[in-house]
Amino acid sequence: MDNKTNVNTTEGKNTNGVKTKLTFDDQVVKKIAGIAVSEIPGILGLSGNAITNLTDKFTNGNNPTKGISAEVGTKQVAIDLDVIGEYGKNIAQVFDAATKKVSEEVKNMTGLDVIEFNMNVDDVMSKEQYEEKFENKKKDDSDNDKKSDDNTRVLQ
Repeated sequence: MDNKTNVNTTEGKNTNGVKTKLTFDDQVVKKIAGIAVSEIPGILGLSGNAITNLTDKFTNGNNPTKGISAEVGTKQVAIDLDVIGEYGKNIAQVFDAATKKVSEEVKNMTGLDVIEFNMNVDDVMSKEQYEEKFENKKKDDSDNDKKSDDNTRVLQ
């Protein structure tokens, strides 16, 4: 689902007089935001809509852009996140930390200014609840992979 209409473009000429153009696909900005937010204490994970959750059933579920949308312009970007917050944490402080971290990472890596940052908290749970819910899913997926491996045979 590459969206080539939403790319950051930097055009010009380098010191050798060569015409240059640098673009960023919106997926790149979403991935930067996803990785940056994963490092914020108080955010247990990203959550997606029904389509993203359905996609996870057919993939390994390791999608750093799940629950993130980005509108990328030529010099600016707007980012929306859907997250699962950690119970007992000050979500307002977590939001401030996420805003700062994502803005810095996007600016450092792309040169784009984050002009809008929206974070929707879809759920709140303890670390234990989160790990139980999502580790069990990974374990079930792993068990299913092992079963399918057991049912294969090698042809010679």
